[in-house]
Amino acid sequence: MPLLLTTHPSAGTIFGLWQITEEEHFFRRELPLSEAEENELARLKNIRRLEWLASRWLLHKLTGAPQRLPLAKDAFSKPFFLDKPDLYCSLSHSHGIVGALLAEQNVGCDIQVLVGKMPRLAAKFLNERETAFVAPFSPQQQFDLFHIFWTAKESLYKAYGLKELDFRAHLHVEPFDWAEAAGHTRGWVIKEAFRQEYQLIFEKIDLPDSGELVWTVCLPAG
Repeated sequence: MPLLLTTHPSAGTIFGLWQITEEEHFFRRELPLSEAEENELARLKNIRRLEWLASRWLLHKLTGAPQRLPLAKDAFSKPFFLDKPDLYCSLSHSHGIVGALLAEQNVGCDIQVLVGKMPRLAAKFLNERETAFVAPFSPQQQFDLFHIFWTAKESLYKAYGLKELDFRAHLHVEPFDWAEAAGHTRGWVIKEAFRQEYQLIFEKIDLPDSGELVWTVCLPAG
């Protein structure tokens, strides 16, 4: 079943995961695209092209609307609904799996299939406090936690929406209890005079065939 997950992280919020097994025509049947979207899609090839289509198709399904709501991107490449200013969304993709988040508040989401290179990248996105938090865990637990922190910071980055953030200096994830399945914590975007607290909800799931995936959603605190 390509639909891996649908969940409601909070009231008025729905998040879904879809594993792509379909050809392009499956998604295009119900996905009328604007000229700008057609131009963006034309620059993509192979799996990236399918992920682009599938993420927007999944978002359309989460809205429950009979016709697709027009989607555009702002100056910072953040997607938004042209005719629904009170409805917010976020999209993500990883290795043939796509995630979509729909909410009544400004939000962010990120997904990541667990990959061997993540420990080598961790120093680029973990600050000193976060590195100290991860250090006492076993190597396998650290491997999972690196993916949690990565998706958490990516979702914070998307919720902020203005780019030009340093993942170590401007994005902060509070310590949390980790039971190797799911959890939640607080996150912060702190840059100059801007300071915003967010709620982070995350989970690690097994994929149907092989492998594991971590997803995180980011919601404004309170």
